[in-house]
Amino acid sequence: MFRGVYAATSGMIAADRRQQMLTNNIANANTAGYKADQTVIRSFPEQLLERIRDEKGLNVEGKPSFAGSSKIGRLSTGVYAQEAIPMFTAGPLKETGRKLDIALIDQGLVPNPETGKQGHLFFAVDSGEGEIRYTRNGQFTHDANGYLTTGEGYRVLDNNMNPIYVGGDNFRVNEDGSIQLNDNNNPNAQQLYLGYTEDPTCLVKQGNGVLKYVGNDGTGRPIPLAQVEHLQNAGQLPAVVKQGFVEGSNVDVTRTMTDMMTTFRMYEANQKVLQAYDRSMEKAANEVGRVY
Repeated sequence: MFRGVYAATSGMIAADRRQQMLTNNIANANTAGYKADQTVIRSFPEQLLERIRDEKGLNVEGKPSFAGSSKIGRLSTGVYAQEAIPMFTAGPLKETGRKLDIALIDQGLVPNPETGKQGHLFFAVDSGEGEIRYTRNGQFTHDANGYLTTGEGYRVLDNNMNPIYVGGDNFRVNEDGSIQLNDNNNPNAQQLYLGYTEDPTCLVKQGNGVLKYVGNDGTGRPIPLAQVEHLQNAGQLPAVVKQGFVEGSNVDVTRTMTDMMTTFRMYEANQKVLQAYDRSMEKAANEVGRVY
């Protein structure tokens, strides 16, 4: 009986965690560059139940008797919710006309012929702690010194990992990521760091739309777009940067609301199972086990 209590309780905990993840997605439905989280509910390892010492039991006429032990079947020990995994599909582009808004477009990138995977692009920013972080939120601003920054104050980096100076709003970002100030013929135009990776699962959320690389072998770390061999072999790179636009969240609000209702029903079903066990144990303790 108590095994069922544990299974139902684990189902409620898993549903609660999934509901928290879905609620966070809804809350960020209008956050620029936000990537919706998804989670997988997995089962704990099953147990094989056996009857033991049957030969010491009472022999009941008409009932089969077993010598030694006999297998009864498998028993699930409950479920758990894995960690939230971001979906890196592109969000819709929204035109703002604001020069400090910059969107990344990676749908036109040629898939890697060896892996068949299409890469994803990220901006690189300075976390302020000497570490590089990545983001898809191109809703930038500039600080008092004229450097391009995120809304949280992280400075945006160029291909040489230096902060990008824009001075103000009077600059232009070309489709290849190069930045030109007032003088269109400026030979020292800076280039946005456009980080390319085919394995974005190596990036984990740090809050405020910032991602941290957590791989330990270099695989999956975003590298400059110009260093991607199969894209260079394909010829001219497609336009990957669009100024005056911002990438919206990729949260599907309708589907997320449906998933929230389904998760609530799952929680409610496990709750009713737990209540049924509670009533059964109450009856066993107060009525079946009563001494007259």
